[in-house]
Amino acid sequence: AFEGLPYRERPYVIRLVSCRNVSVENITLRNSPMWMQHYLDCDNVSVRGIQVYNHCNANNDMIDIDCCRDVRISDCVSDTDDDGLTLKSTADRPCENVVVTNCILASHCNAVKMGTESNGGFKNIAIANCAIRQSVDDTPKAGRREGIAAIALEIVDGGTLDQVTISNIAITGVSVPLFVRLGNRARPFKEDMPKPGVGALRNVVLSNIVATGAGPTGCSITGLPGHPVDNITLSDIRISF
Repeated sequence: AFEGLPYRERPYVIRLVSCRNVSVENITLRNSPMWMQHYLDCDNVSVRGIQVYNHCNANNDMIDIDCCRDVRISDCVSDTDDDGLTLKSTADRPCENVVVTNCILASHCNAVKMGTESNGGFKNIAIANCAIRQSVDDTPKAGRREGIAAIALEIVDGGTLDQVTISNIAITGVSVPLFVRLGNRARPFKEDMPKPGVGALRNVVLSNIVATGAGPTGCSITGLPGHPVDNITLSDIRISF
């Protein structure tokens, strides 16, 4: 009933705004008209043991943690047409103090993503012990059959990404295992505000990552002239093509 409706006219299965002490546990979520879950400006969020299958519409993300603080996500299984585990910052508040562990993720787009909405930035994020694989769905509405990126860290609307660690990740059959991008889309989050300036992307540690079946791009870590990414540490990474 919602297919083809504009982006802001389709409902989410779960949407919580400016909430505190949120707990979502041990539920199965399937085929949302929009993102499956959106947590906006929330504090102390716990998401554990959920299963998500989201392949019926455009913008079918698994979960969007947006301008939230003190978030724990663990023991989840997800397969989505659009982005999977997604951190966003669609206002001038950072998404910070987020821990993710023990998840299995598949996506036609990006399995683990920060951005592209990055106005408030991302700080103090730890992701570990996850497996990323291809989707079981053969007909992508967005992205690619094999997925675009396993891990995508993107600052393109201003903001700062700082203090991010990603470790102990196993990746199978995704086109680009690692994608790190400081860009300048410069999209404001309010109509009457000036465009944001170029943000910053720094202090990222990527370690103990194994990927097989990668596409020809492999990995991309890219800044802009005069705006390099800064202090990126890569260790114990094995990628086969």
